[in-house]
Amino acid sequence: MRHVYWIGGGSGAGKSTVARRLAGRYGWRLYSTDDAMADHARRAGAAEAPLLHAFLAMDMDERWVRRSPEEMLETFHWFRGEGFGLIVEDLLRMPREPGVVVE
Repeated sequence: MRHVYWIGGGSGAGKSTVARRLAGRYGWRLYSTDDAMADHARRAGAAEAPLLHAFLAMDMDERWVRRSPEEMLETFHWFRGEGFGLIVEDLLRMPREPGVVVE
């Protein structure tokens, strides 16, 4: 995975902008984790992504109104790494050239 360049940071920090600019400048592919989420949700079973499946089973009020911010943070599947293995699977299927920037 030496051909993979990772951009991390909080929401709204500019990761997507920086990643797009790097990809354009160096001719790298762009891998958007946001764009991959729907596919990853379909591919992840309840055994490997129990927090995701609990989230999907909730209605909107259960997700966003009836839980405290602390509970949301503690149980939000993407923040807990449930999709990371699928990101790695996707990256391993890509050719090594050119590089890829992940945001």
